[in-house]
Amino acid sequence: MSNNTLSVSSARRPCLQSLAAPSNASLVAGHQRDAGGVLVSGKGKLGRSCRLLALCLALACASPALAKDSVAPLVFAPYAMQTKNNGTIATEEAFLEVPRRHSEPNGPRIRLRVVRLPATGGDGRNAPVVYLAGGPGGSGFGTALGPRWPVFDRVRRETDVLLLDQRGTDFSEMPPECPHEHKFDDAQPLQRDAALVAVKASLVSCLAFWKDAGVDLGAYTTAESADDIEYLRKAMALPKLSLWGMSYGTHLALATVRRHPDSLERVVLMGSEGPDDTIKLPLAADALLADLAVIARKDGFEDLQGSAQRVLAKLRQQPGQGSSPMHDGRKVTIGEFDAQMAIAIALGRRSTQRMLPLALREAEAGNYDLLGAIALMVREGLGGWRAMPTAMDVASGQSPQRRALAAAQARQSLLGDALNFPFPDVADGLGMLDLGEAFRAPMRSDVPVLFISGTLDGRTPHANAQALLPGFSHGKELLVRSASHDNEMWVGNPAIADNIAGFLAGRGLSADVLDVPLPVFVTDRAKL
Repeated sequence: MSNNTLSVSSARRPCLQSLAAPSNASLVAGHQRDAGGVLVSGKGKLGRSCRLLALCLALACASPALAKDSVAPLVFAPYAMQTKNNGTIATEEAFLEVPRRHSEPNGPRIRLRVVRLPATGGDGRNAPVVYLAGGPGGSGFGTALGPRWPVFDRVRRETDVLLLDQRGTDFSEMPPECPHEHKFDDAQPLQRDAALVAVKASLVSCLAFWKDAGVDLGAYTTAESADDIEYLRKAMALPKLSLWGMSYGTHLALATVRRHPDSLERVVLMGSEGPDDTIKLPLAADALLADLAVIARKDGFEDLQGSAQRVLAKLRQQPGQGSSPMHDGRKVTIGEFDAQMAIAIALGRRSTQRMLPLALREAEAGNYDLLGAIALMVREGLGGWRAMPTAMDVASGQSPQRRALAAAQARQSLLGDALNFPFPDVADGLGMLDLGEAFRAPMRSDVPVLFISGTLDGRTPHANAQALLPGFSHGKELLVRSASHDNEMWVGNPAIADNIAGFLAGRGLSADVLDVPLPVFVTDRAKL
C-alpha cells in the first residue's frame, strides 16, 4: 500500500497524481530543468510534458525502424530526484511503451515510467531490483521520496534499484478521473446496506464514464502488470530481475513469480498479500485489537476491547454527534457502522492505531469528536472511484472458499464486514473482468523469496506469509515484532534494511526476528 495515513480500500483513495491535473495538487512534485539542462524536481505540467517529449524523441531516434510488436530498448535520461528530507539524488528516468494487452502485441500501448537509482556499490553481479508499490495505485517513485528513502539507499549499495510506476499510476499513463462521487449526509449515520447501494450506484456511473472515454478496464489487471515487468526486463536486455514489493506490490510480485519464474533472481515481500488474499479475513482485526489492548495498558487504557464493544453497543441504540478537530469543527452524526468502519481502518497503521484508544475512551464518555473525525475520513474515501485500483481489485477477486470464509468471520467479528466494505458485494453483477481460479490458486516455486511481516499489521497480517511460506522451497521469513503496516516496518530497526539488501545480494539473514519500538498511544488531544 501506499503511504497514506487512512485507507478505506485502495480503489477508493484520492490519487497521488493525474497527468491532467496541476502538479501542485499532487503529493509528488512535477519537474523542470536546471541551468545545465538536467531534469530536476519542481512543479508544473509543462516540465513533465517536455520531459516526455524529449524521451520519446530519444527513443525514436535510437530505434526508428522498430516494429510495433518488438521490445524497444529502454532509453534513460539523467534526472535529479528531489526527496523530501534527504536532498537531491542523481538518478535516471525512462518511459516504457508496453502493450495495453500483452495478448495483443500489435495493439494500443500504455506508457510506464521507470526511475533508476544507480548502484553505489556491489560487484555488478546482482540483478537490478524492481520496487513495486502497494495500493493498488501507489507510486513506486513517491515511496522513495519520503521517510523510507534510507532503505532504498541501502539496497542500492548492492545493485541498481528501479522505481516502477505501474500501469495506471502516478507518472505512468493514467485513465481519466471519474467525476461521479457520492456525498454522504453528515447529519445522518452511515447505514451499511444504504451505503452499499449508494457506492454501487457511483461505481456504475464511473464504469459508464470510463467506457465512454474509451478506457479498457480489462487492461488493468495484476496479470497484465506482471507481464509489464517481463517486458521491462526484455527492454533492458537483462537476464534476470529481482523484485521488492510492499502490500499490493507483493500480490503483483507473486503473480510475476507464477508467470515468469525463470526471469527472476530473488524476491522480497513486505506485508504479504497472497493470490487469494485480496479480501481480508475479518477476525484478523479482532485479534489485532486484542494485541493492541495488551500494549495500551502501559499508557493507561485498561480495557481497549471492552471500550470498543461498549461504544458500538451505545451507537447501535442511539447515534452520536461529534465535531471533527481535523475538519475545522465540521459536525457529523455517526452510528454503529460508522464506528465499525473507523475502527477497522484505524487498526491498519501505527499513525492511526495510536489515536484509537483515546477516540474510544472519549466516545464512551459521550464525546464523538475524534471517532467522528475518522468516520468522516472513511466516508470521504467511500465517495469516489479510481479506474486502475478498482479494476485491479475486482479482477484479482476471491475464490468461493475465501468469500465464504470472510462472510462467516464477518458474522463473528466485532466489526462485521467493515474491514472489506464495500467489497466484494459492490462488484456483483457488473460484468467486470475476473482473472479466475488459476490466478488465485496456491503457489509452488523455487524462486528465493524473503517474507517480511509485522506482528501489528492490520492490512496484511503475519498469517498471510505463514500460509504462503510452505509453497516456496527457498523461502525465508523475517518477523518484525511490534511493526504495523507503516513506516516502522521499514525504518523502525536499521537491521531491516540490512537484511533486505543482504538477501537481494544473495547473502543470508542476520536474524529471523527483529524488534521495533512499541506504539505510544495518544493520551490527550494536545499530543495529536
